Amino acid sequence: MNYTTVKNGLDSYDEVEVEIYINYLNQLENEKDKSGVKKNKWFHFFKDEEAINLFKKVKKTGLAIDGDMITIVNKGKIMAQFDFRAYRNLVLVRYPESIIDAQVVYNGDKFSFQKQSGIIKYNHTITDPFAKEREIIGAYCIIKNKRGEFLETLNMKEIEKLKNTAKTKDIWDKWFDRMVLKSVIKRTAKHLLEDIIIEADKMDNEMNDPELVEFPEDIKERINKAKTEEELTDIYKLEKNAINDEVKFIELLGERKKEILGGKK
Repeated sequence: MNYTTVKNGLDSYDEVEVEIYINYLNQLENEKDKSGVKKNKWFHFFKDEEAINLFKKVKKTGLAIDGDMITIVNKGKIMAQFDFRAYRNLVLVRYPESIIDAQVVYNGDKFSFQKQSGIIKYNHTITDPFAKEREIIGAYCIIKNKRGEFLETLNMKEIEKLKNTAKTKDIWDKWFDRMVLKSVIKRTAKHLLEDIIIEADKMDNEMNDPELVEFPEDIKERINKAKTEEELTDIYKLEKNAINDEVKFIELLGERKKEILGGKK
């Protein structure tokens, strides 16, 4: 990736935010695992123009890709991923006076709420905050600002459904509590303050809705250009962890293998 090209393509944006973005891209490109092998092999196919457009797309929400609250992932498609703090900040960008309280509820906790004349009153008692193992049984988010006071909750059945339909199960497994918080904040903002998060929601849904994620065209093109079985094997090894639709992936590789063995193209 030519970072000068990316920087020049973003010269109309905040200089500090662009610099943070460039540093983050450089980190992704050069990050290695314990054995010294580059972790993000997909980055090799991340074009300058794509990097520029992704930054611009996220900036429409009022936030910027920083490698922390908003990161870049490859889940069959290179895209931005918003964490729970990003959704909180989306509300604060528009309504800085907002009071936002989002919490997970553990087994044994006591939680109750009531709403009187539009005013939400609630109580959350954490019975054992220092327990070594705590079982999450739900989550809630309360937002109070000049538009009103809003409450959303999630029970475990809803949480498991969100996890099972997401294309980021690895992230759910690693950061389960954070993903629960993200889900309940997102639900609150989506249903009650939808105009604030509509752009972020479109991008984030790409991570969860299989109908919105198409098989990457660049990988299709590389499969079609492969001349040998060895090339197809290399493509599989390189992309297998990033492709969500494994059945489609193997199907395309198999079709191209038949063409190669049959002497076509």
